[in-house]
Amino acid sequence: MSERRGFFSRLSGIGGVRRMSGVAKDGADFVADSASTLKPRRFDRRGFFGRDHDGGIARFRQKSANLSAADIQNAHTGWSNQKQVFAAMGVACLIMIPLGFVGGFMTWYFLIGLLGAAVLFGTRTLVADFRAWQIEQGRFAPPAEYLNDRLPRNMQIIEKD
Repeated sequence: MSERRGFFSRLSGIGGVRRMSGVAKDGADFVADSASTLKPRRFDRRGFFGRDHDGGIARFRQKSANLSAADIQNAHTGWSNQKQVFAAMGVACLIMIPLGFVGGFMTWYFLIGLLGAAVLFGTRTLVADFRAWQIEQGRFAPPAEYLNDRLPRNMQIIEKD
């Protein structure tokens, strides 16, 4: 009894195409495996509002015990610099939008790309600012405390029981 072969498997049997097909199949299998394992995690209230009873002070001291004051200052400077660069890049993406319309080179794809890049740079800006703020505080404080500290007073996040 002969094995039934599909169109692409018959095509891949021709010369060196078989090896290329194997590489493509391995790549597709890897993507399929990755897609099945990359599921978003459920929202963790303890992680957002704080899981440490002392506000993350002990955990920060434990992680930074082997670091000198200069190393900690360099880390803070690095996160602060990243924050400024990402914020500038996000603003540059947003400035490019009206310039693109005025210059006549704006397309839907370019607009979507600029908006997506601005969102990504904005996210990276928030992450870098959060990390720099944690170093300033000297503790691994939760994101809710960071937002309460950084947001205006009329936009505070209140935890419900």
